[in-house]
Amino acid sequence: MDKESERVELEYAPKGMFPEDDEEDMFEIDVEEDLDVWNRGSGYTWGASSGSWWGSSVGSATSMSSMWSTNTYDHHSTAQRLLKHKNAMDSLCKVVDPTVKHTLEFASANGSGYTDMTRGHIVIDGKLIQDNDSKLDVVSGLAIHEKLHVIHSKPLQKWQKGIEVEDMCETYAQKKLLHSIANIVEDEYIERQLHKTCAGYVHYIEACKEHYFKDSGIADVDLNDFTEIVNTLLLLVRYPAKLDADRRRKHGKHIRVFMAELKKGIDNRSNTITCIKNIYNYLMKIAKDMTPDDGIPDDVMEKLEDKADRYADDYIDDFKRDVSSDAWAEMEADGKIESIRDDIRRRRLANMVAAEEAKRSDRLSRIFGGEFTKALDEATDYKSAELSSRMANQIKDLADSGYSEEMIDGALAVSDGQRKVSWEKAKMTARTTRVYNEAKSNMRAQINKLKKKIQLYGNTNIHNIYRQPRGILDKRQLHRIPMGMTDLFKAKITKEDKPLDICLLVDESGSMGYRLMEYARDASIAIKEALADNPMINLWVYGHSADNREKGQTEMIEYHSPSMLDRPMAMGGLHARCENRDGNAIITSALRVNNESDNSTQKLMIVLSDGEPSADMYRGYIGIDHTQKAVKHVESRGWSVIQVGFGGIRKRYMDEMFTNWVHVEDMNELGDKVSKIIRKVVKV
Repeated sequence: MDKESERVELEYAPKGMFPEDDEEDMFEIDVEEDLDVWNRGSGYTWGASSGSWWGSSVGSATSMSSMWSTNTYDHHSTAQRLLKHKNAMDSLCKVVDPTVKHTLEFASANGSGYTDMTRGHIVIDGKLIQDNDSKLDVVSGLAIHEKLHVIHSKPLQKWQKGIEVEDMCETYAQKKLLHSIANIVEDEYIERQLHKTCAGYVHYIEACKEHYFKDSGIADVDLNDFTEIVNTLLLLVRYPAKLDADRRRKHGKHIRVFMAELKKGIDNRSNTITCIKNIYNYLMKIAKDMTPDDGIPDDVMEKLEDKADRYADDYIDDFKRDVSSDAWAEMEADGKIESIRDDIRRRRLANMVAAEEAKRSDRLSRIFGGEFTKALDEATDYKSAELSSRMANQIKDLADSGYSEEMIDGALAVSDGQRKVSWEKAKMTARTTRVYNEAKSNMRAQINKLKKKIQLYGNTNIHNIYRQPRGILDKRQLHRIPMGMTDLFKAKITKEDKPLDICLLVDESGSMGYRLMEYARDASIAIKEALADNPMINLWVYGHSADNREKGQTEMIEYHSPSMLDRPMAMGGLHARCENRDGNAIITSALRVNNESDNSTQKLMIVLSDGEPSADMYRGYIGIDHTQKAVKHVESRGWSVIQVGFGGIRKRYMDEMFTNWVHVEDMNELGDKVSKIIRKVVKV
């Protein structure tokens, strides 16, 4: 094809795409030439600069993520660590644009291996950080990159689903090619937007690019000639340093064309779409030139004929089994068998030839498909390695439980190594429902006692004060007027109870065992049921243990709260676990209720336990003394604290730790003893 006819055919071609001089030297790219068409910063990242404050900060740290992550997860399970990182990266994505909603998860064998921009669902590679945190910056960059897609890529997605693209792409291979080009250009377009609003995040993108391009073998993948050209486009856009001398010399012409298109190709959305279309049309022309319509090659035809022969032979073998030997001999002698075989072969070959011709008419699919595009897919789509179903389920279970961690104020903890507190919400299952209902039935009498004793709380009480110098005239005092008395009046005082917040804090340490745990669980359920109908009382029920997940950590489980009304029988899951760090549990429970309640006055904490505190570096008088200080601390913040002791707890320890306490030896005493001390403390 001559130059003039080429230009007529390719009216879309940009000016200068096809220079007059067709000599090879015209298109040769200097092996030392900087091919970054946009003059980006470090790591070909928009906005990257070694002089920025974040750049200097990273220089003294191991990674950008080290500025917000910690190294205190040594004892965490992998699921805990991954969940913490997922939550942190979710927060990073929210900062990128808080107005655009999203959800985020790790890719897993459960089948969630892609990002869905329609519903803002981001899926990233958690496999990179499953064993350690060395690639935490990379995965953070992946999350931010996908959030940028959710923010910016919907117009492009809409265009790709429109009529124009339908007219451009008639086959799957053509759609695949357009998708690859669009991904390559769009990735750079969206990353360009980041430094405008979140300049400090560009390092994450830089780390991501280095991982997937600088440190990868994407330039050395075994591809065919056409797919190599697409790969050159990918490297030119995303990481030009990977364009080695051989590739520059071989694809010089294509590089010049790509650079001409890309120069202003991501300035705005309109330019991006135009750029994608022009590059697509250019590559389609190359594909057409690489795949002349020369019919079915001889070697392919030979293979088709062999297949037709085998098919006909198999057909005759099946036919022979279906007829008698005499009929077969007669048909064979007449030449009918050979005639049938030839007919079957001819028809089978004709069908295969027609299918091959149809296939070969789609020239692009012959050179752009199957194994040649797999490597490009992984680069252009940032393909995510999948976590196992087991790991994904562990993370999901933790996430569903609302697992979180916090640190107690250092001044309130025994030591710095005992500040960590974890929180999660209990599940309601068939078992917890059964246990709850059994306890409710067994404690019916005690529930009624408690209800009768406590139900007066919240009522409006009116009191008359007599013999007042002013107020309402008390007619019963009129006889005292002749005596010169003036205190003939009465005053009415209305007393309304303020809302009351009650927190039940249940010891779930191993020493509670079966029987004592049953006592505490039954008592908690009884108290909850007794308070259920009182609109003036809000109830929280927490269980606490320690050192099970990590030494020094206090582990809290939320069994009931105003935000957990959808799990009314989760308290049936109260159970003995590990150790108990009572002081930490008291402090963090009071703080959590304070944060969730609008009531700033009446607050009551009821601590149910069987003995003294006992945990790692928290035994004997260390634990007793700290629990005492914790009680005084929350009491100074407006709380009333009561301990309900079970089993062999020493009363002198109870007296040392708590201002108000009661020891329950028989569950039949629960209603009377607990209601009495509650009424005393809250002055019902």
